[in-house]
Amino acid sequence: MRTKSTWAFTWVALGMIVGACSGSSDDGNVGGSGGGPADTGASVSGSGGEQASATGGPLPTGSGSSQSTAGGAEPSGGAGGGAPAGGGETTGGNGGSGDGSGGFTGTCTESRPAGGNVSGSGPHQVVVETNADPGINQGTIFRPADLGGDAKYPIFVWGQGGCSRDGLANQAAMAEIASHGYFVVADGTPENSEPNRDLGGGGDVLLAYVDWVIAENEKPCSAYYHRIDTTKVGANGFSCGGLMAAGTAADPRMTTWGHTSSGTFSPDQAFYNSIHTPVLIVTGTADSLGANQNGARDFESIAARGDIPVMMFAKVGADHGGDLWARNGGEFTQVNLAWLNWWLKGDESATGKGMLVGASCRFCTDRSWQVSSANLP
Repeated sequence: MRTKSTWAFTWVALGMIVGACSGSSDDGNVGGSGGGPADTGASVSGSGGEQASATGGPLPTGSGSSQSTAGGAEPSGGAGGGAPAGGGETTGGNGGSGDGSGGFTGTCTESRPAGGNVSGSGPHQVVVETNADPGINQGTIFRPADLGGDAKYPIFVWGQGGCSRDGLANQAAMAEIASHGYFVVADGTPENSEPNRDLGGGGDVLLAYVDWVIAENEKPCSAYYHRIDTTKVGANGFSCGGLMAAGTAADPRMTTWGHTSSGTFSPDQAFYNSIHTPVLIVTGTADSLGANQNGARDFESIAARGDIPVMMFAKVGADHGGDLWARNGGEFTQVNLAWLNWWLKGDESATGKGMLVGASCRFCTDRSWQVSSANLP
């Protein structure tokens, strides 16, 4: 069954950019950096267009040396806490030589602590890291501190507002999601002031993070070895970062994606036809940059297909980004987290689907939110 609330659209002059990232600093448990810089550049036709490659200097070579690991032995640091102390080499055991009998030969670069102390409302303590490997050296990792036991964490990648390269721009939201058992990679490195990514590009960058995490999961020398659920992958992003997330939509490994205070600038049927997973749209009805209008257009176009589950949550009176910078990422992050719990963890309780769907769901009964849905299972 499809329900739809009434939307108040505001026309925006052609060329207005979805991506100025104004906001207050985190007022809770993490020291957020507030909004990122405003997007620059002309409007683009849809978010499914050509992806821009990252720019910048040469790839770092890493702060710690790495060494081939053969035979699949666990690293000496074990599975519980990442790389060995002291920044030395990560060495493998004396197992097989990769002869097809199950051994793996590869190299691992240890991740390094980054940023200050962060936390969320979930059961896991959160570690913030960077890694010098190509493919991940442009991102910031937020992950559960505990990597032992049988738990395997789904992958979630995030694009920043303004296409900023500051990996801590939405650290409150990222820490909140990681604290509930997700391996999060946010685009950018901590407090990076390099020029922003091109508007409408960056999907390739987010997918490179997915590539790296999946590869690390198969390396016995990695602290993340067999700790990742590589069959469950989600993407989202704020403003311009939402267009980055849209650039992942056609990838067959994606389980779900969405955008926050974002959306295509004009209808793009080829892009809508490429979508194969459930889609979440979160915005504010008073968005001064037109993201509510753009998001509603995406919702209607995806819903019209008839086969893709899609939901849109619009906070009444909220401006661009809503409360992403509030404690634990605010209500915008609560919607995102419940969606991830539903589609990446199969959670249909009040912390997953039940928070978003049904007569008694929290956001359905809150008049400060307008909720639209289509094609739900």
